[in-house]
Amino acid sequence: MRAPRVIVRTVLAAAVAGAGAVAAGASPAQAGWNNGLFTGTVRNDRGAVVAGATISVWPTVNEDSNPVAVTTTNAAGKWRVADLDAGRYRVEIGLAGWSEYAPGRERSHQNARIYPVTAHRLTVVNSVVERAGSFSGRLTTPTGGPAAGVPVTVDDYNTARPFQTTTAPDGTYSLPVPPRGDYVVSYRDGNFQQYAVGTTDEQQARHYTVASGQKVRVDDQFLETASLTGRLVDAAGAPVGAATVRFIYTETAFELQTTTDADGRYNFQKLNPGPVKVSFRTADGLRQYAYQAASYDEATEFTLTLGTVTTVNDTLLP
Repeated sequence: MRAPRVIVRTVLAAAVAGAGAVAAGASPAQAGWNNGLFTGTVRNDRGAVVAGATISVWPTVNEDSNPVAVTTTNAAGKWRVADLDAGRYRVEIGLAGWSEYAPGRERSHQNARIYPVTAHRLTVVNSVVERAGSFSGRLTTPTGGPAAGVPVTVDDYNTARPFQTTTAPDGTYSLPVPPRGDYVVSYRDGNFQQYAVGTTDEQQARHYTVASGQKVRVDDQFLETASLTGRLVDAAGAPVGAATVRFIYTETAFELQTTTDADGRYNFQKLNPGPVKVSFRTADGLRQYAYQAASYDEATEFTLTLGTVTTVNDTLLP
């Protein structure tokens, strides 16, 4: 899809609201056309008219230009663009989250059909487009209760385009998506991310291909998450408060941080599993890694495990 930037030419009033097919047998002179005219109807592959679709007319003489006209289909699925200069054009149909090119089912701009427009003549461009697919399901907590207010993301694996929603109070969700995508479903609860179905490893996530109008149901249950906690004290055993605690996943370089409380304690909840290293920085700038290591390379590596609390206590170097 090539998104319009700035419309450089305004569609005439006759080309927008309320536009319909010109009566059969009407001559160009009777219709009052100074140049060419595009008209057409958009239907989906079930035969229903598509109202509110965005119609963009792209010139072929300058592939990097803006569309010369933009309008929308009316309640009957009809559209019309008047006063077009003679030339060759592509017609893009903007739908709910994706685009197809006339006469439908083609998403590549370069492969789209080219329509000639001749002065004082009508060019009819009817199209049949695909219907949106959808994902729906129910997400539950590790104990089986509804997981409410959880962000749900459906990623198109090929384009890296995300579609997002949030679970309802009963843990259910529903999300429309363009057809023909290769989709992966994931959920995020705090710092914890899980992929459908029941895995924290993106490589093990299930892939879903959605056909035109297809409804895909994906139910899932959150796994038990990992936790990391501990306490920082000085050489005399006194708690070190207001120290910054950071940990980094050594395989992905993803990191999180928090601050010790007045008793020197810190706590990270809802974590993904994996190997990590932990560092501390005091309020006066002293830094070390657990356990009492001066550098990252010397630091101890800990493995976070689902359903387990990992405790990393440390004492400041002298």
